[in-house]
Amino acid sequence: MKTQTLGLMASLGMLLVGGATYAVTPAGGFAATPEPKVVASNEDDDAESKQGGGSSLFGDSSSSLTQFSSGKTVRVEGRVGQGAMLGTGPQETFVMLEMKGDAGPGKGEAPRVNLSLVIDKSGSMRGSRFANALSAAQTAVERLRDGDTVSVIAFDTKTETVVPATTINPSSRSSAIQSIRNIQLGGDTCISCGIEEGLVEIKRAQSFSGSDNGVDRMILLSDGEPTSGVRDVSSFRTIAQRAMTQNVTVTTIGVDVDFNENIMSAIALASNGRHYFVENDRDLVRVFESEAQTLEESVASDSVAEIELGPGVELVQVFDRTFSRSGSRVSVPLGAFSKGETKTVLLKVRAPAGADGDVELVKVDVAYRDLISGKDVKESGKLGFARVSDNAKVTDLDGLVVDRVQRSETAAALRDANSLFVVGKADEARRRLAVAQESLNKAKATAPKRAPSGRAKDINDSFDNQEAELNRASGGFASPPPADAASPGAAPQPAPRQQKVEQKRNAESATKLAL
Repeated sequence: MKTQTLGLMASLGMLLVGGATYAVTPAGGFAATPEPKVVASNEDDDAESKQGGGSSLFGDSSSSLTQFSSGKTVRVEGRVGQGAMLGTGPQETFVMLEMKGDAGPGKGEAPRVNLSLVIDKSGSMRGSRFANALSAAQTAVERLRDGDTVSVIAFDTKTETVVPATTINPSSRSSAIQSIRNIQLGGDTCISCGIEEGLVEIKRAQSFSGSDNGVDRMILLSDGEPTSGVRDVSSFRTIAQRAMTQNVTVTTIGVDVDFNENIMSAIALASNGRHYFVENDRDLVRVFESEAQTLEESVASDSVAEIELGPGVELVQVFDRTFSRSGSRVSVPLGAFSKGETKTVLLKVRAPAGADGDVELVKVDVAYRDLISGKDVKESGKLGFARVSDNAKVTDLDGLVVDRVQRSETAAALRDANSLFVVGKADEARRRLAVAQESLNKAKATAPKRAPSGRAKDINDSFDNQEAELNRASGGFASPPPADAASPGAAPQPAPRQQKVEQKRNAESATKLAL
């Protein structure tokens, strides 16, 4: 492996502990898993599919398996980290999938929307915060089309089903809006209670919708810490994963600076949702309108990437996303896609040593419900590399892969810095961000030169965004107030408002970067 490539992989790989999900694989890999029965197929005659094309990026020594592209409603592009690696010993590299929803005009009926609004009505929501939350919820209902379904759950220590799962028509829309206006403030905060009840209502709506051509979404809004019910991040992540298995994406909205950003971002990440930090409650209507627009522009739902590891290939890491595994098959749920929306899947794998020649790392199937055609679709491809014995033929990392790995590192640094700051380690938080900046600088020096045709600007824009986030975060972490000197071991005093704002922004940015 080239010295430059080895150094860059070490720089990226050592720093990804905070943002990666690890998967233990037996040495030598799994035995092949029998191919499951295929129920989805690409029947669109206009769909484009292309395997290979790696020579323009990696050079003549690369395998034709270095890249593939397929699909139309959801465009799937796969690539490996390196097109050629030494075969003298096991070698680690990356497998990346980039999927983008079709940005063109729709050709069929608009998809059915099944929306559940789960709203915090605890006492801390009093004043303009509560009024704007109710106004935003009304806006979301107003934007629903006839035939869509909506439910509204309000929660404090208990849940109130304000609007049970209801099919929208002119009469029911007016009734739902009036019911939202009548919600009254209550006591403490049971966020998990609200989510659970919202899932019940979404399931009810699924049972009587009579159509697979739809999108199921929950919008969860809260301004505080959970004081009742589930209270730890791990348990909330489990609930969110259960929502995902029900094909429900949860968008989380944290209002002001006293909500738990770790919980709200974990819920969003585990269910393929978005996380928003709303510092000023006047912006709530704008956020709800943004979510409503993504629902209206949905082009695919129930998406999942199925990745079959090749013989002897070991799975080292799945970055950032929830996944499941059966033998050599890795399944990564992706949820719904709206027009122009991009999602990625990134794996680190270890290939066995062997003789020179092409090596198949993975087979990829991305299945989804095409909401434009109303059909189930599957996009497929293979990815691999050329095993070589001449070190001069080893290729550098693909620029897009370097950027995606660096995004995961930047997201991890933002989360780690938050964790350090809240326990009074502001200097360590800044040092963690500085290490991420050093890694980013190394990546910026090489990745754009290894970009696929037409993608250098995308990589540079991504690096500029990451640099801005790291600079903002580093500047926002002032030293927290000291602990009470008379109480050795006492926790630091609460951070002032501006530091809380920075922590919330870090969590929001980390969620965006990770996906």
